[in-house]
Amino acid sequence: MNGLPENWENLSWQEKREERFKRWLNPPDVKFVSPEAEKLYKERVTRLIKAIKIEEPDRVPVFLPTGNFPAFWGGSSFRELMYDYKKGHDIWKKFMVEFGDMDIFSGPAFIPCGPIAEAIPSVTQKLPGLGLPEDAPMNQFVEGEYMMADEYDLLMMDPTDYNMRVMLPRTTPFFEPFKRMPPMRSFFGNYWMMALTDPGVRKVFETLLSLTDEQLKWQMAGMEINNYFRAHGYPALWGGGIMVGAPFDHFADALRGTRGIVMDMYRQPKKLHEAMERYLQWTIESSIKNFPMSASPICMMPLHKGDDTFMSDKQFAEFYWPGLRAVFMAMINEGLVPMPFAEGRYNNRLKQIADTPKSGVVWWFDQTDMKEAKKTIGDICCIAGNVPSSVVMTGTAAQVKEICRKLIEDCGPGGGFILAGGAHVDKGDIIDNLRAMMYAAKEYGVYKK
Repeated sequence: MNGLPENWENLSWQEKREERFKRWLNPPDVKFVSPEAEKLYKERVTRLIKAIKIEEPDRVPVFLPTGNFPAFWGGSSFRELMYDYKKGHDIWKKFMVEFGDMDIFSGPAFIPCGPIAEAIPSVTQKLPGLGLPEDAPMNQFVEGEYMMADEYDLLMMDPTDYNMRVMLPRTTPFFEPFKRMPPMRSFFGNYWMMALTDPGVRKVFETLLSLTDEQLKWQMAGMEINNYFRAHGYPALWGGGIMVGAPFDHFADALRGTRGIVMDMYRQPKKLHEAMERYLQWTIESSIKNFPMSASPICMMPLHKGDDTFMSDKQFAEFYWPGLRAVFMAMINEGLVPMPFAEGRYNNRLKQIADTPKSGVVWWFDQTDMKEAKKTIGDICCIAGNVPSSVVMTGTAAQVKEICRKLIEDCGPGGGFILAGGAHVDKGDIIDNLRAMMYAAKEYGVYKK
């Protein structure tokens, strides 16, 4: 069952997590290039595991904010790597050799398959050369009111049907013919064949089939580069295959947009709560339960609308935290390690988010007061962050190193701290500043036994 032990359901969440940690520490699918690479890999994973457990490793681990910076460093671009997967591999490999010792290193982040993005453009996303300047360093999500205020019941009645016949045609013109398909719940017998007699619908499926080889090529390229890094001693940070967040964000970001969700909070709060609860259950059943053994048990969770400036503490307690905590608990119960990326500031949220099992969650903070975070939740959660991106981009190596020293001084005692950037940096003359982060951890972050 997805590589899980047969007695999985009888294990406690701590025992399940230990099984996942063992898999992370001893990956059966990795052939290390040397005994030294294997030794370094295990040292790095052990360092991270101890930090997650709020224990003191040998030193503070570091998550460098490299993002897609290697592409810029290597003279390429986000757009070029959307099409030339091999070039991306070559650049990332050269960067690995050039930079040397890192705790975590991963391949190109969030770079889509160019030919597919071009063939199936979406109104919800802009890409370099496809809505953005060709030299743009990343993609851009386009928020909008894609689900109407009166469509909650339609979504909850049959989410698959709603997404296929309403949302896909609305956000991706390529799927416009799907609006003519009969409801998905009526598909039995020869109804599938009848639907495919529509020339537009048939063309959609023919086009999708023609792109499967390119999709497979893109997937295999991503797996290959990440396996390459692991074989050279660098552990994967993300488990892959799952990226969920707060139920509120699902509706606020992808469906109703900022204006729409604010209106719903006041005009139809009960309907919003009902929909978020349904989404929560769908997420748990389809994405979290029986999640397979993977390269890492850590699950990245971008959080967008929960910061101090978007809603009041009362609204956070009513609309945001209950659903997010329920997602955390479902993940924790499966031995996974949720790692929410708290974009913006969470200074007002610290006392509320402390309500989770000890060592169950790793909070990666963007602009939150880290000293206060350590004081408030440091005995309950591992915390990561938050070297300012502005300083990494424009400051000196000495300035970066001093900020890291202060963060380690404030957050390192007792363990449970990962030095990380407040956000990734994709361009700039930052190689010395990245090195300064590593130097700071090695100089100031060593735990004396």
